[in-house]
Amino acid sequence: MVTGADSAVADKNLPWLLIRSLRPKQWTKNLIIFAPALFAQKIHDPRLVLAACLCFVAFCMVSGSVYIFNDLIDAPSDRNHPKKSKRPIASGALNPKLALAIAILVCALGITLAFVVRPAVAVIVITYLVLQAAYVLVLKNHSLIDIGCIASGFVLRAVAGAAAVHVPASAWFLLCTGLVSLFIALEKRRQEIKALDTNAVACRKALKDYSLELVTRLESLILSGLLFSYVLYTILSWHGQWMMLTIPFILYGMGRYIQISIDSTLAAAPEDVLLKDRPIQITAVSWVIVSGLIVYDVLPKFIMSSYQYIESFKHLL
Repeated sequence: MVTGADSAVADKNLPWLLIRSLRPKQWTKNLIIFAPALFAQKIHDPRLVLAACLCFVAFCMVSGSVYIFNDLIDAPSDRNHPKKSKRPIASGALNPKLALAIAILVCALGITLAFVVRPAVAVIVITYLVLQAAYVLVLKNHSLIDIGCIASGFVLRAVAGAAAVHVPASAWFLLCTGLVSLFIALEKRRQEIKALDTNAVACRKALKDYSLELVTRLESLILSGLLFSYVLYTILSWHGQWMMLTIPFILYGMGRYIQISIDSTLAAAPEDVLLKDRPIQITAVSWVIVSGLIVYDVLPKFIMSSYQYIESFKHLL
C-alpha cells in the first residue's frame, strides 16, 4: 500500500528521476558540435555561435529522449546488470508511461529547435533519431553493426555542427570522428565483457559474438587508421603544417584511454572518462587551445616572430 508520505517523496523526486533518465552526463558527446565552428574560424561570430549552441541543446534533447526510449525497451535486461538495474525505469522508480510521454515531448521540442536553427539541421537530427530508433529496436543486437551505429551518431553530430554554422564538413574531420567513436564503442564492449562475464549475453545480446581477442584486434586496426588519418589531416590541413603540433595530444590521449581501460572500469562509460579523468581533461583542453591558436594564426605568428627575433639577436652578436 502506498502511503501519502511515500507519494509525496515520489513526487518530490520525480524531476530528478526524469533528469537522470535523460542522462545529462552523456550530453558531453554533443560537444563535438562546436568543433566545425572552431576550425572554420567562426567562434568570433556571435550569431553562428548562438546557432551552434542551439544545435547543441537540440541534440541534447533528442539524444536524451532516445536514452529514455532505450531504457523502456531494455528494462527487462537492465535488471540483470549491476549498474543499469539502478536506472529509474529499470528499478521501477519512474512510471514507464510518464517516461514515454516526457520522451516524446522532449524529442518534439528538440526537433523544433533544430528546425529554428536551420532546416538542414532538423533533417540531420531526424536522421539521427531514425538511426538511433533502429539501433534501439534491432541493430544493437547485431555485433559490429552496433558499434557502427554508435560511430554514425557521432558523425551526424559533427555534420549538424557544420550545418549550423554554414560551413562544409571536412572529410578528414568526419573520418577521424568516426574512427575515434568506433574505438570508444569497442572499449565499452571490452569493459562489458570483462565486468559481466557469463551474464554478458543476458544484458546485451550482441556480446555473444564479441570476445576480448576480437575487440583487441579491431582496436589495433582502428587506432592505426585513426593515427594515419589524423597525421595526414595535419599535413594537408589548409591551416598549414602547424596542425602537426597537435599530434602529441592525440597520441597521449589514445595511450591514456588504453591505460584507463586496463587499470580501471571508467572506459565502460566514455562520459565518465571525460568528466573524471584529469589527464584526459587536460589533454582535451590543451588540444582545443592549441588547435584554436593555430586556426586563428596566433601560434604560428608567435613562433615565427620569436624565430626572427632570435635570428636578429644572433646577428647583433
